[in-house]
Parts: sequence; C-alpha cells; structure tokens
Amino acid sequence: MRYCGISENFHNAAIAFVEEDGNISFASESERYSKRKNDPILHNTLNSMVSVNDHISFYEDIKLRNKYSEKIASNLPSNKAALDKARHFKDRVATSYSRFSFDKSYLHHESHAAAAFYTRPWSSSEDTVCLTIDGYGEWQSATIQDSNFNLLYEETYPKSIGVVYALCTKALGYKPLEEEYIVMGMSAFSENILLSEFEEAVNCFFTDNLSYNDFLVYLHSLNKEELAGTVQKWAEQEIFKLAQKARKYGSKLCYSGGVAQNIVANSKIRSLFDDMWVAVNSTDGGSALGAAARSYCLETGMDRINWKNTYLGLENWIDVNPKEVAKYLQENKIAGVIHGKAEFGPRALGNRSLLANPIYDVKDTVNKIKQREKFRPFAPAILEEYAKEYFEGPMNEYMQYSSVAKHDYKSVMHVDGTSRVQIVKKDSESIIRPILEEFYSLTKVPMLLNTSLNVKGMPICNNFYDGRLFESKYKTKVFG
Repeated sequence: MRYCGISENFHNAAIAFVEEDGNISFASESERYSKRKNDPILHNTLNSMVSVNDHISFYEDIKLRNKYSEKIASNLPSNKAALDKARHFKDRVATSYSRFSFDKSYLHHESHAAAAFYTRPWSSSEDTVCLTIDGYGEWQSATIQDSNFNLLYEETYPKSIGVVYALCTKALGYKPLEEEYIVMGMSAFSENILLSEFEEAVNCFFTDNLSYNDFLVYLHSLNKEELAGTVQKWAEQEIFKLAQKARKYGSKLCYSGGVAQNIVANSKIRSLFDDMWVAVNSTDGGSALGAAARSYCLETGMDRINWKNTYLGLENWIDVNPKEVAKYLQENKIAGVIHGKAEFGPRALGNRSLLANPIYDVKDTVNKIKQREKFRPFAPAILEEYAKEYFEGPMNEYMQYSSVAKHDYKSVMHVDGTSRVQIVKKDSESIIRPILEEFYSLTKVPMLLNTSLNVKGMPICNNFYDGRLFESKYKTKVFG
C-alpha cells in the first residue's frame, strides 16, 4: 500500500507519497506546477498521481477547521466579508472531498509534528519532544506533544505568535503568511526596540481589550525598522519560552510549523537541547508529508520514515556539467541551475538555484535580477569540510540557522554579520556539491551565494521550460 498525504484549501497545497518500505517517492507543492505562489488548490498534475489503492490522509480536521474558521471570522472587522471567505473555504473543502475519499484526517498541529518527528535523524523516541508553532490550525496556534503525540501543552487563537507576526507583516506592506521572512531580514536594521510597549499592546489584543482594528492602528504608528525589529525580538522571546516548556519533556526537539522558518529564533533555542531537528518543509505544504508519514507509521508500527534529503519533486533529466558551471561563475559571476529532482520546501538547496560568485560584490545585482529589496540578505552554500573555518555557530544542510561570519565576503553576509549557511556534505545528492568542488579548484573559495531560481512573488522554477523562460526574461544564464 502507498500512503498519500494531502494539504489543500487554506494555503500552500501539496502532496506527498510514502511507499510500503518507508521511502518517500515524491513530494511537491502545487505552486511549482500552477506558477501561483502559495497556491491553495492541488494542481491537476498532482491530483492525477493519486491511485484508487492509495491510503489517503488529509493534513487537518475538516469539521473542526470549518467550525472554527466561521467562529474566528465572525469576530473580525468587516465580518461579512470574512464570513463569506470562511464559507467559500467550506465549498473548496467539499470539492476536495468530491475528488478524494480520505481514509484519515489529522489535527493540523498533529501533521506538523509528524512532519518533524517521523523524519528525525536519531532513532530514540522516549527522549524526544515535539514543538509546533504557526498562525493557527483549527484553533491551536502552538502545541507541545510527546513522542506518542499526546498533547502536553497548547496555545489557542487569538493567542498566536504567527498571527501577530503576520499582522506586523501586513502593517509593513508585505503579504502576510508569505513574506514574513522579509520582515525578519529587515529586523537587523532596527536600532530602536519597543519591546515593553509592544508586549502590552499584544497582551491587550490577546485578551480582547484591544480590537483587531485598533491593534493594526498601533502597528501602523511605528516606523518600519522599529516594527520589524520589535516583532522579531518579541517573537524570539515567545518562541524561547515555548522551547523552555518543551525542554521539560524531552532533551531532543522536533520542531515544525510556519514559525519554525524563523532561523534567528531557531539559533536562539538550539542550545536548550541535546539535539534539534527542524522539519525541512515546516509549512502547511510540508504537512502533506506529515499526514502520509503519520498514516504509514500508525499502520506499520514504525516510528520513522526513510528520510534522506529534500530532493523529492519533479526530476529534470537534462545533464549539467559542474565544471562548465564553475568556470562560468568564475568568469561571469551569476548563473542558474536546474538539475535532478526539485527540492520539497521553501528553499532551493542546489537543484533549482541561482548561484553567484561571492568573491565579487554581487548582492545588488542578484537582488535586481530577483526584483527584491536591496536590504535582503543572501545565503552561502559551503563545502562541509570548510564550514567551521568560515562560520561560527549552528549550521546544517537546510539553511535553518543563523551563524556568525568569520570572513569578508559581503555578498553572503547580512548587515549584522550573520549568514544562513547551507552546509553541503560529501554525500550530497545535489549537483551543487560537484559545482562547489570545481569552483574551489579554480578559486580556492569553498562557497557560493545560493538563492532560489525565481523572482519575488513567483514560485521557484520547476522544470527545463521554466529555466528557459527565466533565462530569456531576466537575461541570466541557466544550466539545465
């Protein structure tokens, strides 16, 4: 039997398949096919992959989501529009159920926890605790669960780190539930943190002593850098408190949910635990894998699936010559790569990447190609054996932590001297490993700037045709 997990309707639809042997055969977000960022509807190409013999699981409890979405909407300003949206959501869910016969559905935060727990790199479970934090799912906004998925602690809407961060993102003029990472990058420029005042306003909002509209008015009263810096500092503080609670129940942490993408906060809580695993795709899209893994493990009695890497999507069969790419980067500074299977998750880790030569000050040029703000930072991908020579602090192969740079390559360093490092191990299955090796042989520099092959507001390129379009439209060489 094949185990299929589906995330759909709210945002970032995705599908994932776990085979009888515990291997993940495929996982991808809908946006890669529809070309619509955070597409909430599963694309027909992905729908067609489902077989009548599959055990199909949904990533949240439909009845509870419908119940609470209307209840939450009724408390919002302009509640007619909000209620209409909630009821439209119910119609979309009905459409999902007309396409698939779901064998099982799980709570939203159960699927988040499963995405982390069942892919963890260590075998023991009794010392492991799961922490999930996001905007809200059904009604929960944060949970602590043990290795048997027993609920140890929860926070519920409107008390939500994710909701507050999303509202601040909106107040700053960016898209909530999509561009929070821009706010995190902006926060490094803040020189004035208004933490006490902000805490008071948030607590009033949580206890209904400050309305939704009045809270937004307060957020708009702060200048951009103040707000970005303050909400980031507040979020770090609140995440740390939850991580401290989780530490009472386990020495090893499995962490997921949209808030788990805040790499600065991840770095702050890392020292609390003997080991820590952040779900590689901690978004709602990643919960498709969580739902599939949960069903597989409940059916088989296993407590892990066979996680190898994040290269789980569409495969591009066109060969790329690493030596040719490295030489081009040495001479022309910037190039795109589409090779092998696409990454499952929000970050390109070498197979759907825009790479640049960090020897030169290419940050502004790459930001111009990607149509991003000039203050936005870029991440380095570095050969594993040189990582500690160039960076200090927590690092892994999935760009999930912030480290302090020990070098002068400004293109892969944020204004605060930190970098979101991607370690590229010797056994990496990505084309980026041989490209880095060839680049090092040419330049004696073991790293490259690595960002996703897309422009702001668009999904990461998925196939050969996307690459050709990117190449012609943005005048940037794409290999593959």
